[in-house]
Amino acid sequence: MLRIITFIAAVMTFLMAGAETFSYRFNSTPLPKAIREIMEDHPELDINFIYNELETYKTSATVKTDDAYDALRQTIGLNPITVVRSRNTYYLEALQHGKYVYTGKAVGTDSEPVVAATVMLLAPKDSTVLTYGITDDAGRFSIPCDRQGVIAKLSCMGYKTTYLLCHTFNIGTIIMSERAVNLSTVTVEAANSQLYADRSTYIPTQRQKNAAQNAVDLLRQMAIPQIRVNPNDETVTDNTGGKVAIYINFLEASKEEMEGLRTADVRRVEYLEFPTDPRFRGAERVINIIVQEYTYGGYTKVTANENFLVGLSSRVNIFSKFTYKKMTYDLYVGADNLNNHHTGNSTEGIYRLVDTDGKEYSLNRKESLESSHFKQNQYPVTFRATYNSDRIQIRNLLAFVNLSVPTNEYSGILEYSPKTVAGYSFDRKNPNRSNSIAYSGTYFFTLPTGFSVDFSPSINYTHGNDYTDYAVSNQPAIYRHAKENAYNYRLNLYLRKSFGQKHSVMLGGNGGDNINRLEYTGGIGYKDKFHNAFGGVMTGYNFQTQKLSVNFNAGIGWENSDINGQKNSDAYPFAHINLRYVPNQKNSFSAYFQYATNSPGISLKTSDILRENEIMYITGNPLLKNCRHTMVNLAYTWMPSNTFGMSAYGNYLGLYDRQLLIYTPYENGKALLRSYVNDGNYLNGEIGLAANWKHLDRKLQIYANPSQSFYKSTGIFNASCNSFRIRAQASYYMDSFYFQAYYESPEKNMLSASPKISKERNFHSVTIGWTNANWNLRVMAANFFNKGWNCTTNTTLSPFYSDRQTIVGTSSHSRINFTATYTFCYGKRVQRGNEVGEQSRATSAILK
Repeated sequence: MLRIITFIAAVMTFLMAGAETFSYRFNSTPLPKAIREIMEDHPELDINFIYNELETYKTSATVKTDDAYDALRQTIGLNPITVVRSRNTYYLEALQHGKYVYTGKAVGTDSEPVVAATVMLLAPKDSTVLTYGITDDAGRFSIPCDRQGVIAKLSCMGYKTTYLLCHTFNIGTIIMSERAVNLSTVTVEAANSQLYADRSTYIPTQRQKNAAQNAVDLLRQMAIPQIRVNPNDETVTDNTGGKVAIYINFLEASKEEMEGLRTADVRRVEYLEFPTDPRFRGAERVINIIVQEYTYGGYTKVTANENFLVGLSSRVNIFSKFTYKKMTYDLYVGADNLNNHHTGNSTEGIYRLVDTDGKEYSLNRKESLESSHFKQNQYPVTFRATYNSDRIQIRNLLAFVNLSVPTNEYSGILEYSPKTVAGYSFDRKNPNRSNSIAYSGTYFFTLPTGFSVDFSPSINYTHGNDYTDYAVSNQPAIYRHAKENAYNYRLNLYLRKSFGQKHSVMLGGNGGDNINRLEYTGGIGYKDKFHNAFGGVMTGYNFQTQKLSVNFNAGIGWENSDINGQKNSDAYPFAHINLRYVPNQKNSFSAYFQYATNSPGISLKTSDILRENEIMYITGNPLLKNCRHTMVNLAYTWMPSNTFGMSAYGNYLGLYDRQLLIYTPYENGKALLRSYVNDGNYLNGEIGLAANWKHLDRKLQIYANPSQSFYKSTGIFNASCNSFRIRAQASYYMDSFYFQAYYESPEKNMLSASPKISKERNFHSVTIGWTNANWNLRVMAANFFNKGWNCTTNTTLSPFYSDRQTIVGTSSHSRINFTATYTFCYGKRVQRGNEVGEQSRATSAILK
């Protein structure tokens, strides 16, 4: 650790050696705060200004100079403020001293804000310019002035000049009419992607926004080279599979919640690594989608998703949003229905047992699937209320989910070798149902003197019933009923303090508990009381310049599990270091190191022993310990133009004394017991390249992501494997139509907590879609070259048990998907983003 810190310090010294004397990047920063930052960094400067005169002005300037006067002028920008230098003293003075303040908002006839419009305040008698201001990215302006009854003159390229006599200081919304402007042929292309020390920003094209049906689909259309979007399950990860938290306008949103997003309102997408904003709650990697904010009104969006050739697979939901002033209300209702006859698995296992004479022998047990039926119905309802102002964000959410699996059964032929009696058959049934209710809240406050705080409580409750019925011909059936009440709650508190533009510190803490009350009846009888409490505190520091960002955080975590009176506690440290260097807005280098702990789920700690089949029992381990892990990640991103972007990366993960599933003799060796222990290490490495290329005026877009993975396991499960995988996507946009093709090669991987190597089949698809202002219609044909229903092959190797298992399902089978979305508005358009959706349930402790 000391060597790493020394290396980072040396790199910082080298990178900062050639920096300018004045190097700042402000983002809507109050002008007095920006000037104070310069004064604090350069105490030799004598700068004089009156705070109250300048407090209404903001700056988004990038300052890069060795001259103090130029630094002040660059910081002030277009604000109506004079800078006078007298020897070594600088005087800043507003053109008007601000006896009154005129505020308002400029919008076009389409209600979109007019950005960077010039607002002049003129004397009513002779139209002399008294002062002026510039509208911000929301079209708003706030201009101090010493006169009443002035005339406001608004002008902007592409709009007719507008005059308004101001009878009050709150001018309100001013509508500027568009006008055609004849210009000579000039080609100006703004950068769609830019790299900064603290984030990467991407601006989706209009074609991409039109083609996308929801937020995750938009990320897939954009093909950002720093993240990976799985089209099968719509998960978003970094290039090495690490979790990426999704936010919209700095508020967390789940995958389901974003389905209602109207992508036309998206302004930009930000990718952040170790952000210090407390609203991100210590997340390591974040996608923050910035959408347009509106004043009042509402809209409703209907989404229907249907799959054909794989049985019934239907998802329908309705989302409605209404905003009035600072309050926004969301309502989400959905239905998810599945009904197919292709699910289950076929398993050929080798059991190392002991016969009645005490001699060891191997028994081959082959379970061949012949028929199956799976039916699931899910109905979520969610209501959310949000208060949003410049300094306060408050959100409260209440959700209910009904989930039922009335049919989950499969049957087939059972064979033994050496044979005992021929003609065995098996029948397995596992229906279940549950009801869940959840509450979550977000309370964010921006405080004076650079402080901000985020407090987020959440609580979930789930009541469930799970039935297992397994029968083998000529043998007693295995039957059990699990009734469960599961609760979990969590509290997060994060506080951030900024010291100018370069330094910030963060303090955070969280705590909670997972509580399960579980009762088994039927062939067995257990009454369980489980709980797994946790807590932690952390502190973080961020140093940031225009080109360099260094994040460091460390803390202590604590966990205590109580499984029917068997207690196990663990206190552990954790630390993260992230360094990002951006020599310009086209190149970035990043390095990341993590030391942390992996905690097993509560179902892995159960003390109950359940019978899985006639010669296999399953249990958990109440004394199962956490395991430590280290991670190292290196990445380079290059964005030379709007037509090409790439990211090269390498990642190493090591889990030490990890949790591992094992098989041991049971019932004097006549059966086996599956449980968990801490044993051996799990090592995983990956190198890869993700690239995005656009051609034909960016109508054609090609994305490719080849990667090579390396796996090694030590201890009881001593094995290794390597895997090459490529993901490729091509998109073509033609007016209102869009066409896409996707391919993902087969992948082999090694599971960290099981002596198992898994191999998945390929996935491929072609898509055609059509869109207009309200409708988005899409047809996709997937896996048309794949035959059969097999999707995954698992191979298990252990001293007492080995098997080869074939998973049967619909994910790799040929299918046709049809998806339609329709959006209609009422009243004035509102902010569209962070749509509420189906919420999570409390964690179950039922052993499976």
